[in-house]
Amino acid sequence: MKITSITFCFLIFSLVFVKASPILPSFSFITQPTSTSDDTLNIIYQNNSLLIQGIKINGTLKIYSIIGNKIMDMNVQDFSKVFIPINLERQNLYIIRIETTDNRIFTHKIVAH
Repeated sequence: MKITSITFCFLIFSLVFVKASPILPSFSFITQPTSTSDDTLNIIYQNNSLLIQGIKINGTLKIYSIIGNKIMDMNVQDFSKVFIPINLERQNLYIIRIETTDNRIFTHKIVAH
């Protein structure tokens, strides 16, 4: 039986890389539900005011422009009802980032009207 050089090279290549490839450990990922009745936040911007309604927990509120400039950074004692007067430029996109004391992070995008 005659083995061609291409088949032989393929056989050697397969054996070398099968032996050399590391065995990857298996990972299990735990994910949090994205929207349960206790973990939802409503964020509304209108009339130069930001209204946040949702969970009753402490944390920080950060507002960024779409290019990453920090507009506001403040501590909030209760996110169940927050009213913040802020003047954002019209027709610009902003990112609202909420970091809670129990290490949950919520991000929302808003367009100032």
